Amino acid sequence: AEYGKDGSSIGGQLDVSIPGVENNTGSLGHSLGLASGVAFAAKKSGMPSRAVTLIGDAECDEGSVWESIMFAAEHRLNNLVCIIDRNRLSVTQIMEASVIFDKFADKINSFGWNCREIDGHSLKEILDTLEKTRISKKPTMILANTIKGKGVSFMEGITKWHHSVPSQTEVDIARK
Repeated sequence: AEYGKDGSSIGGQLDVSIPGVENNTGSLGHSLGLASGVAFAAKKSGMPSRAVTLIGDAECDEGSVWESIMFAAEHRLNNLVCIIDRNRLSVTQIMEASVIFDKFADKINSFGWNCREIDGHSLKEILDTLEKTRISKKPTMILANTIKGKGVSFMEGITKWHHSVPSQTEVDIARK
């Protein structure tokens, strides 16, 4: 089976039949609310687990994201981590929503979160930052600056590659 093809174990969207996937992607903005609920339940139960979710920057246009940010702060969900893939591209447009992303860390911190901005292509920075979240007294938002398609010249920063599947020829070019 191949990625995105009928019968493949890895399709275009997450699916609970894939090992390690606990929830489907659903509508934009739902992941942070779901993770907030998981973190809240764990905290209420005295469980030492954490909830970590990864969202795209376009999801920050959804009201449910901001409702979840406020819920997590109100309940001091220090066992919640939200990573935003800040690649500046949605399915159809460039994401430069200045109302949302100007002074983003200041906004998130003002809601009662810890916000850290990192290079989303640096595995060391990602791991170091995730490790620091273990001792946080607040929920943590990680703004991971990335370039969609990084390293593949014909894909870098191109909206088309939000959910296109490369042809075999394109795969061969990308590998070179």
